[in-house]
Amino acid sequence: MSVTVLLQPVGPVDAALLRSVARSVVRALPVRARVTVNITPVEPPLDAFDWDRLQYRADELNGVLYGLYRGFTGSGVKVIGVVDGDGYVERLNFVFGLASPELGVATVYTARLRGARFGERLVKEVLHELGHLLGLGHCSNPRCVMSFSNSVDEVDGKEAWFCEECSLRLRRLVGEA
Repeated sequence: MSVTVLLQPVGPVDAALLRSVARSVVRALPVRARVTVNITPVEPPLDAFDWDRLQYRADELNGVLYGLYRGFTGSGVKVIGVVDGDGYVERLNFVFGLASPELGVATVYTARLRGARFGERLVKEVLHELGHLLGLGHCSNPRCVMSFSNSVDEVDGKEAWFCEECSLRLRRLVGEA
């Protein structure tokens, strides 16, 4: 079996950057995968933006992507929106990303990932949310891409790969073990 992923820009996200992220994700996954980039961005709806916080409601944007792609996610395609902005969920100040496995969609937020290591950070967060979409939880290995990150320093401290335990679990989950 193979994993199929669509990277969807939400707002003005550089298509060349997303194509580079797609190649890195394919190389880092311990399972066969095809990652496609939609170069046409989705404009985030104004009602998904919290004007008091100046952040997107991550669960709302996941719902928007599901509404656009439910026909694809219903057939197993995983959709990851890369959002030009900051996101949050209730009870958290911010999120780097949010996966909704039951919908087959996730979002990754670029605002806090920017800097000299932006591309590398983006790859890690896309891999992390894809791991959740495929059934993985958080990992206790701080170097594993599935470890929880509460700061950009913690994102920088993990690698863009799945540890041996998460790799094995992922292969089992997608039927390659």
